[in-house]
Amino acid sequence: MEEAISTIINSVISSFDFTFCIIVNIATYLIIKAIITTDKFFTSTWFKRIVFLIVCTIISLVYYITGSDIKIIVNSFILAPISWSWIFKPICNKLNIDYKIKDNNETNV
Repeated sequence: MEEAISTIINSVISSFDFTFCIIVNIATYLIIKAIITTDKFFTSTWFKRIVFLIVCTIISLVYYITGSDIKIIVNSFILAPISWSWIFKPICNKLNIDYKIKDNNETNV
């Protein structure tokens, strides 16, 4: 039973490139952080998603050109926003380095 569970876990882990997810999330965060302003367009969720898709596509192309398996790239492309929502964003919130707009009262975007 332990061997079967170990095999399943190893199979799942080998289906993703976690470095890809980290690179995509850090690059997206830095790009958004660099261009964010008090303008509502640049703080909208859709703008952030578009930036994510552009960054993810560029990094996916680099991975593909360098010979990575397309299945792993696609799986990692799907995992990257999930890892941001469940892992990296809560860490950024705890460290108080998430995207912020300063008005009369400070609010997270």
